[in-house]
Amino acid sequence: MSDAQNLTDAFAAADKGDASLLVDLYADDMSWAGFQADGTQTVFTKGSFLEAFGILAKLDEARNEVVRTEETPEGLVIAWIQAYRRKGDDVLDFTLVMVHQFVDGKVTRGADVCPPSFGEYWKKLGLA
Repeated sequence: MSDAQNLTDAFAAADKGDASLLVDLYADDMSWAGFQADGTQTVFTKGSFLEAFGILAKLDEARNEVVRTEETPEGLVIAWIQAYRRKGDDVLDFTLVMVHQFVDGKVTRGADVCPPSFGEYWKKLGLA
């Protein structure tokens, strides 16, 4: 199975309540350049990356669906993620792009880019 398919399957399983495939997909020594709830970027370790996802537990509903991928021969997987967040009547439905560097089937490095509405949403909720 391809790295892109493994990534898609892991996200789908996480949306159904089983995050183990997604957690296992990321190497223990991975680093990730990603967005924090306030809309700024930082570099995460695996632990801090997974911890940041804890904010989703404060919502009424959250989904992340891989809607498209492209894979390079060198082991890069670009994924377009349709993300949905809802707390009460406040909804954020957006697309983010993630780039994953795979080595031996594990994500070792990565980055994501979110639209400005991402940080605005979390600030509006008072969770940023």
